[in-house]
Amino acid sequence: MKIETQQTTDSDKYRWSDYIRPVRITVWAWKICGLYNAKPQTRLYRAYRFLFNIVLMVVYLFTLSFNMFVMQTFEQLVLYIMYIVFTEIVMLLKALITYHKFDQICNLFRQTLDSDFKPMDAEEEKLYRKGIGEINYYFYLYMMTTHLAIASALLYLLHEDYRLPYFPWMLGIEYGPSERLNFGIIFAYQVIGMYFHMLINVAIDVQLFYFLGMIGIQLDLLGKRFRMIRTSEQFEQSFMALINHYQKVQRMTREVEQLYSPAFFAQFSASGLVICATAFKASSMFNVYELTAIQNLLYMLAMMFQMFLPCRFGNEVTRKSHILRTSIYSSQWYEMRIKDRKTLHMVLQRMNKPLTLKAYYFFNYNLQAYTTTLNMAYSVYALLQRNALKKS
Repeated sequence: MKIETQQTTDSDKYRWSDYIRPVRITVWAWKICGLYNAKPQTRLYRAYRFLFNIVLMVVYLFTLSFNMFVMQTFEQLVLYIMYIVFTEIVMLLKALITYHKFDQICNLFRQTLDSDFKPMDAEEEKLYRKGIGEINYYFYLYMMTTHLAIASALLYLLHEDYRLPYFPWMLGIEYGPSERLNFGIIFAYQVIGMYFHMLINVAIDVQLFYFLGMIGIQLDLLGKRFRMIRTSEQFEQSFMALINHYQKVQRMTREVEQLYSPAFFAQFSASGLVICATAFKASSMFNVYELTAIQNLLYMLAMMFQMFLPCRFGNEVTRKSHILRTSIYSSQWYEMRIKDRKTLHMVLQRMNKPLTLKAYYFFNYNLQAYTTTLNMAYSVYALLQRNALKKS
């Protein structure tokens, strides 16, 4: 009976059906990829997680890493490291954060459903639905882009030279025209392995911009509530609730920043190089007969989108926290008592510094960081192209 009660309590604790579809899908990605760390867990799931990690994480990453030693030229080695290894390191960091910080992430999810975070009237409901609509829009766009990037690996099957999509060496197993079955098994293994690695990346990315989107929605609701204050009586009734709400949003912003800093510091550090390597690889092989160039272009697009999402939603958090100060000033403070005006002035002074997020206090989550990274990637790409032209 104790075990049944514990399982029921745990089921009530994580009621994922209450969340929007992007969150529910990412939770399913957790479960499929062996990252779901709720307690208690069945023996069957623990066995599945162990098998999954051995087959599609340990063996896959070992084989992928070993391929660095079979690159034919130094240029191939550099491109391979920039193109694949950095991406896998970022994925591994995200997986470790999800697994070891599972309860903390779930607490953040529950905060987004608190009664304080719910809309209170029709106007707030409209703001709330607009924010949720943006999260859904970017989620589906991101899912489509990443799935196309993975599906494009199937273009390798159109070549007659039995090329593998992601790495040429596979534990010394022979494959080719005389070993077609081996080629088919290894090909499927690489595509399936990369697909699950993509799911891990997408799940954590979606969760981050979901949190940032919800923070932006709360700033919209706070702005509307401050603008509606007309008299000193309304101010005294709602002031403490509004300040407590803002403090919750502020704490949530700091917690999200600290939680995802390691992974997204690595993401920002690697993204420029990965985009550069992908663009160079695509441009060096691009012709109508080289269909696999399409894979590189789609992969580059997915990487650009992956970096864009936290920057876009982080930029909205900063922008809306600026607007919140304007909303406070837009209330009818001039009709309030002197002491209430002084209180509002102190609130404005406190909010003088907008909410911003940084990855390890170095990379900002804003559009300027995104464009800077793309400019850096283009500069390195131009340098590689120039050297390639000199050699040719």
